[in-house]
Amino acid sequence: MPAARSLWRHRDFMLLWGGQSVSMAGTELSALALPFVAMTVLSASPLQVSMLSAIGYLPHLIASLPVGAWLERRRRRALMVWCNLCQAVVLGSVPLSAAAGVLSFTQLCVVAAAATLLAVVFDTAYQSYLPTLLHGDRLVEGHGKLGVSMSFATVVGQGGAGVLITVIGAARAVAVDALSYLVGAVSLMLIRTPEPPPPPRPVGSRLRTDMAEGLRYVVGDPLMRPVVIANAFVSAAIGGVWALWIVYVHRELGWTAAETGVCMAVSAAGGIAGGLLVRRLAERLGLPRLMLLAVTGYALDLVPTLVAGPGTGGYLLVTVGHCLAIALQMLYITANRSFRQFICPPGLMSRMNATSRWLALGCKPLFALLFGLLATWLDLWTALAAGVLLFSVPTAVMIASPLRSLREVPVHPGHVLRS
Repeated sequence: MPAARSLWRHRDFMLLWGGQSVSMAGTELSALALPFVAMTVLSASPLQVSMLSAIGYLPHLIASLPVGAWLERRRRRALMVWCNLCQAVVLGSVPLSAAAGVLSFTQLCVVAAAATLLAVVFDTAYQSYLPTLLHGDRLVEGHGKLGVSMSFATVVGQGGAGVLITVIGAARAVAVDALSYLVGAVSLMLIRTPEPPPPPRPVGSRLRTDMAEGLRYVVGDPLMRPVVIANAFVSAAIGGVWALWIVYVHRELGWTAAETGVCMAVSAAGGIAGGLLVRRLAERLGLPRLMLLAVTGYALDLVPTLVAGPGTGGYLLVTVGHCLAIALQMLYITANRSFRQFICPPGLMSRMNATSRWLALGCKPLFALLFGLLATWLDLWTALAAGVLLFSVPTAVMIASPLRSLREVPVHPGHVLRS
């Protein structure tokens, strides 16, 4: 790729990318550390671990729509800085309370909810902010590099989490996540690219009508609708099985925290490969076809876990299978985000992202509880098997949509396409 077009020389993108890579690594650390805090420090049951997961998802259901409409009226970078600073404070309370001997399951639930509420604001602003820095084919490349960051974050965060939990304990490991948010905040403060002011709202515009307009667009657009519905089913299945997967490999397959972290870290190499290949594959296949191919990675992800047994052979089977599935999932995530941003009118970008996240992530609390009850009434294996079936639905949704015959992206004319 010519140097003039390389994002490696884009100072502000590199600041955004580097700072958020550190922050995402901390987030992935807590994704493993918080359930282990519940299990090892507070002796939580599988249902309680699912409840913790559900409470952590609840702010997406409550806050995503109003946050999206509110962000259309605000500059995003300053809000992102404040969110990172507040997340550092909230998560820092866990190791402090544990050290004082006053940590409770209730506090852990409050921390999960508060951190997620701040993440709702940050992530909605973050997805809408990237087109401020990048345009055209650079946007796809930028999403690919951010996808690499997500996988790198899993390598460092969850791999490091297993080691940190073993060495210093799960509660103290959360402190590293708190520090990572401070790094993210500083990197955002150093960006120089001026952010344009938000577009003026129509006279008489209200938050409620803005929310409704965003929802009507997402549900009514024939190309946006199947993508968002597929995302909703993906998120529902993730919400249902993620916490239970950790419990299953810990209690049924006998994995330690370190072994779980190493599995996740090694598997994330697939995500790094997917993020690096996405631009080339998008140019060859087109974003719509790439999404159709890559969404199958979710249904394939849990199969190795279901057939594996305890021991080295089962551990390797799960890790290799997860690595291949993560590669496909990263291709899907990157193509999906780029596709949605290309076809969305610029004036609806924050509301589109917020509505998509509301439909996708808002269902996670319900499915986390449903799968927790299923694991309690039946067993963990059956609950994970049900997750495989739920993960198959997004593929069917996208095959039944106009995306199956679409080769090129119908870019909205309001976007500036330049290198």
